[in-house]
Amino acid sequence: MESIALVQPNRVTNARYDFTALQKNIIYKIYESLQNHLTKEKQLNQDLFRNFVVSVPVSFLAGNKNHTKVIDAAKDLMTKPFQFDYDKDNKKYTVATVLVHTAKHQHGSDTVELTVPFDALSFLLYIGSGFTIYQMPIALSLKSKHSKRIYELCCRWKDKGGFNMSLQELRQMLCLEKEYEEISMFRKQVLDKAKKELKASSDVWFEYDIKKIKSRSFNWVYFSIFANDIKQQNAEKGVYPHVYNFFLISFPAIINDKALRIADLLADQNRLGEAWEKFRPIIEKYNSNKLDAKHLVNLTKKILREDFGINN
Repeated sequence: MESIALVQPNRVTNARYDFTALQKNIIYKIYESLQNHLTKEKQLNQDLFRNFVVSVPVSFLAGNKNHTKVIDAAKDLMTKPFQFDYDKDNKKYTVATVLVHTAKHQHGSDTVELTVPFDALSFLLYIGSGFTIYQMPIALSLKSKHSKRIYELCCRWKDKGGFNMSLQELRQMLCLEKEYEEISMFRKQVLDKAKKELKASSDVWFEYDIKKIKSRSFNWVYFSIFANDIKQQNAEKGVYPHVYNFFLISFPAIINDKALRIADLLADQNRLGEAWEKFRPIIEKYNSNKLDAKHLVNLTKKILREDFGINN
């Protein structure tokens, strides 16, 4: 996979919007065309930037030269305004605009030309307040629109090892205030799907916890981010310390090196991620005093024997 890094302002990474997966891919292609124009100036020179035209390859985004899908996606973008503020000459301005206001396809060609309005360029190009770097081929390959957004967040915070945000803020970013209101459905349809997809095909992936912080309901999401060697199958790299520390409860290092040998064996088989999916609920029950050490040890040995063929 060719590596093409895109730079995106953090205010775009954190913005509230609801775009389809195809619309996100269109925006990635727009950003690819804008990379040489990124600036730390709050306002662009309007004499240099009028309407910006981007040629989007149809077959690359929608397949089979299906320009209708791309035009329909662009038309829908024209109905989705966004809003931002800026300061100029000691005056404050609020701008509402769209990312695309014209889509044009020449019959027989493999492209659709998209025109980005000047005011949208002001929003897209200003990186003075911080930026996110991510890999365009990976972003394009992700199927879920939520996976794409969470991938961008992971790329922003990967150097810090993780980030926390309120569940309400995350829902607002993804425009999911009224969807998946049950926390179990939000886990299943949004976070778990994104985690699975990023583990399978991304250069970063995450684990998460949803917590109750001074509340009777779940209200905060804690993300731990792991950088993958994308050549390493199944995104195993960041899981090893979790699995090894878990095994130390059943196989203390003071007695033998069995915890190390089992963890290394699972790593060699590229099954650490699979193992952690099995053992993580167990350690959570143990840490919350819902499972004692004796039952944890017995359950660990049973899973290793029956699910992984490891006798101990």
